[in-house]
Amino acid sequence: MTDAINNHGRVKTTGPSPAPKTGGNPASEAGKPAAAASDVLKLSSERIMEQMARLPEVDQSRVEAIKSALARGDYQPDPEVIARKFADIEKLLP
Repeated sequence: MTDAINNHGRVKTTGPSPAPKTGGNPASEAGKPAAAASDVLKLSSERIMEQMARLPEVDQSRVEAIKSALARGDYQPDPEVIARKFADIEKLLP
């Protein structure tokens, strides 16, 4: 079974975009004006929202598998691991 706190389904970034070229024509090679930063940000956030909308809010099959394991007594979560994960999350908070 995988860890409940993981990166599955999260959008991965590819890093910072390259610095814009200096000088020359600001229009793109296709003759269209270069996109404003706000346009690019809007497109990126729209893509992220579309990807998030495709993900199920709850992985029902996983919930059922954990319920079954709990009922059988096969699932015994490690309290130290849980505490460590909570501590890791709290470190991310401002």
